[in-house]
Amino acid sequence: DDGGGGNGGGGEPGGAVGEGVASNEVSMANIQFDPSEITVDAGETITFVNDEPVPHDVHKTSGPGDDFASGDPGGMQEGDTFELTLDEPGTYEYVCQVHAPGMSGTITVR
Repeated sequence: DDGGGGNGGGGEPGGAVGEGVASNEVSMANIQFDPSEITVDAGETITFVNDEPVPHDVHKTSGPGDDFASGDPGGMQEGDTFELTLDEPGTYEYVCQVHAPGMSGTITVR
């Protein structure tokens, strides 16, 4: 045995509530965000991952504070990630500009 192990971790601090999502990861697949609604605590990081060969992006459309964007419209290729940390409680709405209005999501920060 190399004594490696790994994973460990165990429970989730603060207790995740939702549909079995183990992390604050939002997948982009089938031309939609999955999950399309996520709730996080202020200061937690959300990671968007493009899981398909179709280019996507993440652009804020409403909510408190400054705008956020992953970059140019359609700038995220398959496998690309975008990390977002929001510190201000509230409801944030976002879209993929290439596939809006159908590809949209909501982040609730508590």
